[in-house]
Amino acid sequence: MRVSSRASSLVSLALTIALFPLIGGGMTFAQQAPASPAARGYADPEGVPLRPPVVDIEPVWARPAVDTVATIRMRGLLRVGVVSNEPFVTRDAKGELTGFSIDLGRQLAADLGVDVEFVPTSWTQVIPDLIGRQFDLIASGLWITPARALVVNFSAPTSIGAMYLVASKSLAPAMKTRQDFDKVDVRIVVYKGSSQESLAGRLFPKATLVKIEGDADPVAPVLEGKAHALLVTTPTPKLVVNQAPDKLYQPFEEALQVTTAALAVRKGDPDFLNYLDSWIAFQREGGWLADRQNYWFRTTDWAKGL
Repeated sequence: MRVSSRASSLVSLALTIALFPLIGGGMTFAQQAPASPAARGYADPEGVPLRPPVVDIEPVWARPAVDTVATIRMRGLLRVGVVSNEPFVTRDAKGELTGFSIDLGRQLAADLGVDVEFVPTSWTQVIPDLIGRQFDLIASGLWITPARALVVNFSAPTSIGAMYLVASKSLAPAMKTRQDFDKVDVRIVVYKGSSQESLAGRLFPKATLVKIEGDADPVAPVLEGKAHALLVTTPTPKLVVNQAPDKLYQPFEEALQVTTAALAVRKGDPDFLNYLDSWIAFQREGGWLADRQNYWFRTTDWAKGL
């Protein structure tokens, strides 16, 4: 095909313009200076120069996100990790799981349109099990702590919890203050690897900590005369005292520590976390969450069915 002389001239002109920076003595693309702040649309009225670039390590890149909500709905099943913790997770007279966290899991599954499976675990294993994908979330009245927040993401709070001291009437009848329990001959029961152990170590550094784990009953060592007291993580210590009011008592009313509890999920899926926060807000505004909190934390009616 013949090209007209006019078209040929236009092509030559275009090539000349395109190649001019490479052959005309000007800067090459690699040599071009970066645009000034003013050229980028920024002008400091004080005339302060920009700081030099920060020298830092190579950024740590996150893995591709898993769509947990879509996975749960496709599976047709929500898996919830639970740890025995009255009144969050306990068993009724028939051996069935019940409690505030069980209510949360069932209602969440219903709103997702799927079935629910509760996967029992322990306080020392619950977070490793979550990271290992044994279940989709933790619902056991898990306290929000900085150390835990490094490895899991917490939802909006679902309840406010506290840690109290419950003591033996026979071994510690006259002990009424924290200082009374901070002695070398005092034994205090805590769950191994939990926030109980950390708190007891800080508040009672002289005492001996009796560390239990798994499904071991924390009240048993006190009832059997093997420990002076135990730390209980519960909305009210009276629930524990009422199990054996002739052997247990609450030496002082104030809580050792107060904090919030929430659902916990794996890191890397902000959409799932956003859904849980929205779901909690909806249930709070509609009154369902307050109703469940009143039933489990402000009454002992539920204990009649245990």
